[in-house]
This record gives sequence, structure tokens and C-alpha cells, in this order.
Amino acid sequence: MPLTLGEKTHWRDRIARRIDHRIETLVATEDPTLLQRTEKEAREKAYESIGILSHRNELVALEKQKEDIEKRERRLHAEQRAILNGTTVEDELDHGSYRYDNTVETAVAARAKVHEAELLAEDEVGKQILALRAEKENLLDTVWLATSSSQIKELWEQVNTILGVVPTELEKKALAISPLQDE
Repeated sequence: MPLTLGEKTHWRDRIARRIDHRIETLVATEDPTLLQRTEKEAREKAYESIGILSHRNELVALEKQKEDIEKRERRLHAEQRAILNGTTVEDELDHGSYRYDNTVETAVAARAKVHEAELLAEDEVGKQILALRAEKENLLDTVWLATSSSQIKELWEQVNTILGVVPTELEKKALAISPLQDE
């Protein structure tokens, strides 16, 4: 009997959790700081490859100056309130918030993902993580393929050929599963 949409979704989610767990285990046992280091380096490369590294560096310097000015401003206001209220400056200090430009952040995050994949591809554990992420990303298609008719499987293989896409290991196995016969 074919799987229902809910059952296929359940299996996709279960397999995704197993992939996530394997990635966590790989990172924890092989190189606990790999993903953080890679993410940081990828962001730096993203700023550089987009062509806005000098702008970012200047903005970082300006942000530091701005923080210093805002800190001094908060301190002066707190000193004034402390004098007026008969309290300490520390009691009067309030906390500011951090602001950022979402447009730039979105562009940098997108480019950083590309560089992160490049950096992970240079590392043995990173290669395993990339393969697992690819499996996870294609998981819904893989579950559907595993439970699809032979015509759909043939069509999928032809689309892969036309597009020059190499199927993931799980996708290859799903394509090799004999379709269920309708009763």
C-alpha cells in the first residue's frame, strides 16, 4: 500500500533528524570548532568577494566609535540622573540596543554560504558534512522517489541527466527500489 503524504513527511523528518545528529557527532568528535571557524572565514570571504570589505572595515571602525560615543552619552545621562535622584551611576545606567542593516546582512549571509561550502569541501570532515547536508536537502524528493512508480523514477533520472545533476547516495538507492504494485 502506498505511503500517505503524512507518512512520507514523517519519514522525511525522521531521516533529517538522523542526518542532523550525524553532523553533530562528526563535528563533536572530529573538529568541534570546524563549523564556527568555517562560518567566520566564509563571511570574511563573502565581504571580500562581493567587493565591500573596505566598506565593512570602515563601518566596523565607525561602529566602534559610535559605541564609544553612545557609551559616554549614557554615562553622562546616568551621572546626571544619579545626582538628581541621589543614586549611584551604576543604578542609572541603561542598556542600548544593537542595530544593523538587514539588506547587507542578507547579501553577506547568502555569499557566506557559498564560501562556507567551498571551505568545507577542502576538509575531510567538511566533505562528509556537505554530503549529509545534500542528502537532507533532497530528502523529501528521495522519500517520494522511494515510493513512486517506475515512470516517475525514469522521468527523474532523465531530468537529472538533462540537467547534469548527480543524484545523492540516498537518491540512487531510492531510484533502485522496486515500485510497489497497486492492488
